[in-house]
This record gives sequence, structure tokens and C-alpha cells, in this order.
Amino acid sequence: MAMTKMAQTCEKAAHQHDRAPAHYRQSARHLANGDHAAAAKERDLALDHSEKARIDELGLRPDGVASDGRARAEAAWHFMG
Repeated sequence: MAMTKMAQTCEKAAHQHDRAPAHYRQSARHLANGDHAAAAKERDLALDHSEKARIDELGLRPDGVASDGRARAEAAWHFMG
């Protein structure tokens, strides 16, 4: 992988990692206001950003091994119901 391509992939993954917490914070605000539908939407957006970051990072791994991060994240949010 060329160094510029690697740098671009790292920047994309970093951007996705930055976006996910913003959506989680917004989800928490919605939950505090009792708006569970909006909280679920924000949670799903956060999970999507995390998934995109994971996919970007897979291209950087020499072994290409993936973990099931989305399933673990969804399990962590299961209690929100």
C-alpha cells in the first residue's frame, strides 16, 4: 500500500472515529429527554460510523483479521431497549 493511500485511509478512519462519539452524545441527550426513537437513530448512526472506521482499518492490517465489533456494540446498547 502506498504511503499516501495509507495516510488517506488513516484519515478516513480517524474521521469516522470522531463522528461516532458525537452521535453517542446526541443519543444520550435524546434519552435524557425521553425521546427513545431519536436516541436509537443516533445510536445507529454512531454504530455505522464505528463500522466504517473498522472497515477502513481492515485495509491497514497486514493479516486482514476482523473482529465482530458491531455485534459487541449492539449488545452493549441492548439495555436501552
